[in-house]
Amino acid sequence: MTFYRYLPAAILASSLIATSSIPSHAQAQGQQEGRQARDADSQSVENHVITVSRGGDAYAKPDLGILVMSIQSASPIADEAVSQNADKAQAVESALAGLGIAPADYKITSVTFAQMGAGMPRFPGQAEITGYTATQDIYVFFEAADLSDVALLTKKTASVIEALRKAGAVPANSGPQSGLGIPGAQGALIIYTIKDPTPYEHQALQMAIARVRDAVQDLATGLGVQITGLRNVESNYLSGSIIPKGGSSPLVGLEYRWFSTKSDELDIHANATVQYDFK
Repeated sequence: MTFYRYLPAAILASSLIATSSIPSHAQAQGQQEGRQARDADSQSVENHVITVSRGGDAYAKPDLGILVMSIQSASPIADEAVSQNADKAQAVESALAGLGIAPADYKITSVTFAQMGAGMPRFPGQAEITGYTATQDIYVFFEAADLSDVALLTKKTASVIEALRKAGAVPANSGPQSGLGIPGAQGALIIYTIKDPTPYEHQALQMAIARVRDAVQDLATGLGVQITGLRNVESNYLSGSIIPKGGSSPLVGLEYRWFSTKSDELDIHANATVQYDFK
């Protein structure tokens, strides 16, 4: 799922016409092919309007790692499932405190419910709902200083995972109510993000716009027509192989939008679709 930002044509008109220097990034051939596969490269000409879509990428070094685990409890009675989860949450907090991790460095989400047996085949006379599961996600944050030393990060992460496991937590991508609903991150216990993606979003969009401008100039030259004005600009963003949901974080309760399974690189991808009038 993507989210859309409609940008005023007047703001982008100068960027579409003027040339600008876009920072380059050394990419392997496989990455280049992956970017091209994601780009919605297209152009059309209809009713004296040229429509062109192109994509662009910007690359950031993650400055925050997020370990994602969860606590889950099941019971025929909803209150009992909640009570069991509350005990596990308290054990998790004690375990993290024992490792010297402050409350500001982790987050435990509120409880979500699921009905056990709902929608499943039933025998005659069998109640549909056989119980309830209560789930809470646990996010433990690792700052840039932790990410700079992979060996130290691995050791620290392993210690946290073991402490949480003893407290009753499990990986968030296991069980019926997985909290790690991020395409491309299946099996990952820790994912990476960037706190302020704004400069990289702008860079990716500028790259997409530059590619649109070049394509439009080539198309107009080939058709022998003259561009007379900018009609409409529409843009949207994707994040590498991991896609944000509707512009908000796929991780419940967190504000971060872009995620990667790589500790050293996060790819922010933008698409721009622009319409021009011509004669």
